[in-house]
Amino acid sequence: MKSSQARKTSITLPSQLEEELRSQAGMEHRTLSGILQEAARFYLHVKKWESLQSMLVPKARAMGIRNEADVNRLIHSLRR
Repeated sequence: MKSSQARKTSITLPSQLEEELRSQAGMEHRTLSGILQEAARFYLHVKKWESLQSMLVPKARAMGIRNEADVNRLIHSLRR
């Protein structure tokens, strides 16, 4: 993904990790930069999800929601 607002940066990777990433990039016909951009986006997505979960779990518990089965029961009761 090229962007006129893209910035060049440098990171330090262990040799083994860099080799594996370059190999994977080659197998996918992608650049190392593209692989690392995807990894960074995924990392941020996971962190946002974890943050959302940490905010909502206490609220769910207060509503008596403890697991996925409780969520499904609530959804089905609201659809009736």
